[in-house]
Parts: sequence; C-alpha cells; structure tokens
Amino acid sequence: MRVRDIMTTTVVTATRETTFQELVDRMLSHGISGIPIVDAQHRPVGIVTEADLIAKEAYRSFGARPADPLVGRQENAWGMKSRGQRAEELMTSPVRTVHPQDLVRMVAARMVTTGVNRFPVVEADGRLVGIVSRDDVLRIFHRDDGEIAREVSRALAEPLTVPADHAVTASVQHGVVTLHGSVARASHRRLVEKAIRELPGVVDVISELTVDAAQPVEVPT
Repeated sequence: MRVRDIMTTTVVTATRETTFQELVDRMLSHGISGIPIVDAQHRPVGIVTEADLIAKEAYRSFGARPADPLVGRQENAWGMKSRGQRAEELMTSPVRTVHPQDLVRMVAARMVTTGVNRFPVVEADGRLVGIVSRDDVLRIFHRDDGEIAREVSRALAEPLTVPADHAVTASVQHGVVTLHGSVARASHRRLVEKAIRELPGVVDVISELTVDAAQPVEVPT
C-alpha cells in the first residue's frame, strides 16, 4: 500500500504570516493537531503543531531568557516559541516530508522512530498534495473480520497475487488470518503467507499450510 492510498488530500494550511490566534482557530475548527506552513508555490516550509502553540501557556511566566555568554547556554527552544506571534516564529523548520508513492509501512516506521505524528506529502517539485498522519495509518486496521475475509478470498483467487495451484482456505478472527490447506511447493507457501500478510487490516497471519507430497520436491540450485 502506498501513501497516496491513505493520505488526506484536503489539507488545512497556513503561511508564514498567519497569526497565533488564527492557527488556534484552524486547529480547533477542523479538529486537527498540525498545520503545514506553505510558501507562495504551495511548498511546505515548516509545520506548526499543538505543542508549538501550548508552549505559550507552558512558558507564560518565564519571560525572555537570552543566551548566557559565560556558560554558552541557549534559551530553551520552547521558551522561544512561547513568545511567537506568527507561524514563522512558531513552526518547526525544515519540515520532514514524504511522497505519494512511498510505501505506507516505511512511513509508519519513520513515524515510530522519529516520534513524528504526521508528514506533509509532496510531489517531486516540492508542492504539497496531501498529509498522512498516524490516524490515517491506523484506519488501515479499522476493518471487521468479514471485510478482511472477503479481501483474503479475492487475493487467494487472483493468480497474479498467489500461485494458482493451491488448495488454501482461510479463517479470520480479530483481524488474525489463519491459513489452512496445502500448496504445491514450499516457495508457494511463503508467497501466499506474504500476500495475505500485506492485505489492509490484517493484524497477523497464522499459517497451517502444508506442501502437497504428490508434488516434486524442490532441489536448491
């Protein structure tokens, strides 16, 4: 599955000049937690999140804390953001982006390892075309067992997905697919398991597949 299959294409954006109050209003009005900041060519130059905005309350009583030349200590970045009045002063820049053709599993891995909740989606020219969030990834798994079972049946009947010479059936419970039956070759078993594991909504695959003893044994070359 690719990012283009799950991304949100109607994106709430702002410019460098958007005010603090306008950013708060857009987040609350649209029920979102992050806003890409774009330039005149609609290319993301930064992103403002809820954390960037609530820093104003968190550091309200701290005031300015300039660098200390004696110890080389810089002001806390959140403290600096707490005094921001426009998006340009609040945003995180540069912004991490992904592309429509990127694999969802790779983007999910980036979310986990970087702690980022959302990525703006850009074309090759840098133009913003969507946004993909953790919610979008989670929706892949928001499918009932009946829907997953139908998807598995379609995949097993598709010769471009799995080898045709199999006798495989499947059952689904709580998103976990159990494969029953047999395949002609050991390599076919791996292909079937991989194809089913990659279907949207599949939580895990339990394979009870056997290799048809009537078929010739594969000899490594």
